[in-house]
Order: sequence, then C-alpha cells, then structure tokens
Amino acid sequence: MPVIYTIDRPARVVYLSTAGDPPFDEWRDALLGVFSDPAFETGFNFISDRRRAAAPSNEFVERQIVFVREHEGELGRCRWAAVVPDPATDEAARVVTSRAGMAEVEVGFFYDLAAARRWVFGRE
Repeated sequence: MPVIYTIDRPARVVYLSTAGDPPFDEWRDALLGVFSDPAFETGFNFISDRRRAAAPSNEFVERQIVFVREHEGELGRCRWAAVVPDPATDEAARVVTSRAGMAEVEVGFFYDLAAARRWVFGRE
C-alpha cells in the first residue's frame, strides 16, 4: 500500500508516508482512516513524507484542495510538515495549501525529515 499512516499518540503526531504514484482515492482513504482511528484526536500535528512519491497530477491536487476544505474541522489547529523530494512536488504542496485556505493549519515545507520534525515539535 503506497499511502500509510502511523499515529504517535503521546507525541500527538500523525506520520503519513506516500510512495510511488497512488491514486487520490487511496490518499483520501488513508486520511479518512486517520480521522476515524481511536488513537487520533483533532489538533494532532502531521508529518507527510512524500520523498519516495511522484509529483501529484493537477487532478490529484484539485481533489486534495476540496478534501482539505471539507475536513478542516477534523484537522483542527495543528502544524502539517510536508517533506518533499523535489521542486515539482514542493510546488504542488504549496498550491494545495494556498488554495485550500486553511485557517487553523500551519503548513511548513521541507526537503529534510529531521528539519520537519524539529519544526513540528517546535524545536526549529
């Protein structure tokens, strides 16, 4: 499965890992799984690791924007670190963030997982 998640309840963080070129429905189902997981609480931070994934298509990005808008309530006030492998994936992530207009979610973009973790945990 190219989209998987783990929840570190004590640290209040969700790790979302994407590999390859999964369809949007698989990404969506993983996030819906997070929201329905008993270990998850609104306000947990996210670290999304896309370093082993292809840059998402325009259609994927458009569908992500709609999904994020519809589910901002489940996310709550949090930090979401997007770890990306290249400028194309970075640009797609920034488009989703800017167009989704998330008021409660602070998003950071990183090429390094350790830097993303430091930011999420407030140790920049």
